[in-house]
Amino acid sequence: METEIISNRRMKAVYWGGFLLAAHYALIAYLNSSLLGQFVNNNALDVLYIVGSILGITLLSLAPFLLRKYGSLKTFLFFVVLEMLAIFGLGVANSKALVIILFIVYLSADAILYFCLDVNLEQETKTEGTTGGKRGAFLSVQNVAWVLSPLALTFLAAPDAFGRIYLLSGTALIPLFIIAVLFFRNIKETDMAESRIIPTLRSLWKGGDQARIIGVQFMLNFFYSWMMIYLPLLLNKEMGFSWPKIGVMFVIMLVPFLLFELPAGILSDKKLGEKEILTFGFLIMFLATAIIPFLTTTSFLIWSLVLFATRIGASFVEISSETYFFKHVKEENTGLISLFRITKPFAFVVVPLIALVVVHFFSYGTSFLFLAGFTLCGLFFIPKVDTK
Repeated sequence: METEIISNRRMKAVYWGGFLLAAHYALIAYLNSSLLGQFVNNNALDVLYIVGSILGITLLSLAPFLLRKYGSLKTFLFFVVLEMLAIFGLGVANSKALVIILFIVYLSADAILYFCLDVNLEQETKTEGTTGGKRGAFLSVQNVAWVLSPLALTFLAAPDAFGRIYLLSGTALIPLFIIAVLFFRNIKETDMAESRIIPTLRSLWKGGDQARIIGVQFMLNFFYSWMMIYLPLLLNKEMGFSWPKIGVMFVIMLVPFLLFELPAGILSDKKLGEKEILTFGFLIMFLATAIIPFLTTTSFLIWSLVLFATRIGASFVEISSETYFFKHVKEENTGLISLFRITKPFAFVVVPLIALVVVHFFSYGTSFLFLAGFTLCGLFFIPKVDTK
């Protein structure tokens, strides 16, 4: 009984950690391209995303080694402090060189923080039949932060608003640090089966459903990355929406994650398999995103509804891919978890490389037609064997 109480406390701590980390990230995710745009041109902006993401991939590749040597808690705390310093620095920096360095540090540290949360959550998730519900709850508490955080964009009408929001983002990491110290376990890979990135990658090269679901996660992160970098530029620069309006629009856009992910996670445990949910999600993402290039109206309502629809599809893809993957791995599979999380920084490498060409020859709006077509390709990565 006492063990179960402790486990429940740790589970709640991981949920709170997910909320605070998401709040930190969501506050500035859609602002980064605009902040950097004050210091560098569009091509240089793309290069910064590429460099920071490559460094993030390198860190995630080293994650099994870091856990083996230092444990998950010490690794997590180190990168929380590093991330905090980078974000506070971005909130006050006015030097181009300093902003570039701090942004690269921030972007590279983010993925490994989510990796450490995954390891702690997997440690407390022992029953495969509850994975969907627990993953759904974990994503839902993060989505509360994602839905509320864009309201901070309403402050952008005030002077020095960028700095204030970055300082608020950094402040969210302080209670995260405290919660981790008090409740997180210092899981070491030496306590588990040894797990390295390269052998894991070689085993995935043969194909199989684990490789497919990692492909699904990459497609989803490609979609998110394109939206984070180029949607704010489209809405603000091409369509002329003010930042306060964009903030409210993003709140509406992100509501589907609150409405659908937890029920879909439970459904994947009890009724439907992940294949059906993934298919439905990708089709909605494709259809809704394909509408964006043809929107010439400046109607707040129409844009909000279209963006809302894109996230209905994304919410189904996100929960079903997370559920499928974590039903097939445990906390000792740190190599697989690293590869799963590498898809995010890898997407931030690939997206700017493609956008250097697509956005150069077309408008921001027209580029979303390419995104729609690319998203549809996610259907080819859906696993062949379902789990229910």
